[in-house]
Amino acid sequence: MDKATALAFSYPKAAGLLRNSFIKDRTHLLFEQESLADLWGLLFNEPVPLVPEAILAHQIEEKAFSNFLSQYIFFLNQYDNAPLILSDKIKRYEAENLKEVVDALCSEKTECPHLRDLKDFSTIDAGAWPNLARMTAGTDFEWLKQVPSVKEQQMVEFKIDLQLLRENWNAIERCHGDDKTGHEKLFLDEFIIRNIVWALRLELYYQMDKDQIIQNLFYVTDAPDKNDPVAGPAIKILDFDINNYADWEKWKYKEYLNPYEPGRLWCVDPVWIERRFISHQVVFANHIFHEYPMEDVALAAWFKIKSYELTCIRTAVEALRLNIGSYEAMEAVGVNG
Repeated sequence: MDKATALAFSYPKAAGLLRNSFIKDRTHLLFEQESLADLWGLLFNEPVPLVPEAILAHQIEEKAFSNFLSQYIFFLNQYDNAPLILSDKIKRYEAENLKEVVDALCSEKTECPHLRDLKDFSTIDAGAWPNLARMTAGTDFEWLKQVPSVKEQQMVEFKIDLQLLRENWNAIERCHGDDKTGHEKLFLDEFIIRNIVWALRLELYYQMDKDQIIQNLFYVTDAPDKNDPVAGPAIKILDFDINNYADWEKWKYKEYLNPYEPGRLWCVDPVWIERRFISHQVVFANHIFHEYPMEDVALAAWFKIKSYELTCIRTAVEALRLNIGSYEAMEAVGVNG
């Protein structure tokens, strides 16, 4: 189908799936379950597998992901040629698979780690384990041929993430009109805050200086500087005093700051910013989904919303496995307990 026909067919189905998703007012249901078996019953209309708890936890996560991926691929398949801005969304999970492979090789493990099944979108050749060059041959990651040292591993993971980020931005730049506007909103909304949180973590927890931090930021132009749409906002806050609220009170993203009480010691909290933003992000993506029903960005927003739901499901699983309280678990995903 052409774009208009594909979206006319897919949009109402996507909206229907969102109505039954565990987001917004339904998110808390995930954290009210008393056992993994109860969580399985909430999520899937199937009998609970008779397996040990650790295996059931894994099966819940895998089945939730498989359902999500199948639904998204169904929408992509309605296009004669799905745009890269949509199909490349799945590549983030390919990147996660690659990081698992690199970590296993760096740790000198003898067996290939479990990799997510990405259907026809899988490009890494798991059968070529442990030959990294053969595993990545013919993929967008074929530059990664040699197993990095443990010291180099973080740098390699950063390069993988940066590659995805810039590919996504370049795809957005090739969009037009309202579709481009919507994609830019979704993209910048996420990665500006991600950079800001990362910059603050590096400053607070690793005592890195400004120049070091800048070299660890994501960017989409030729260099991470104040003119870069993704790195710029993070670089600007490096001039703020982390202990002086007056430096932050006129900040564009003030709504995500941890509370300030006059007369009491205060320090900007990146964890607080991250959690406040997570809850905002899904609301914002939902707004984009409804604002652009006949643009590709509607499905990109759907993908982001459902990705958040997956994060909530994984968090609920871990909370049950580790006996973490529901309030604490919900805080971790930006849900008010």
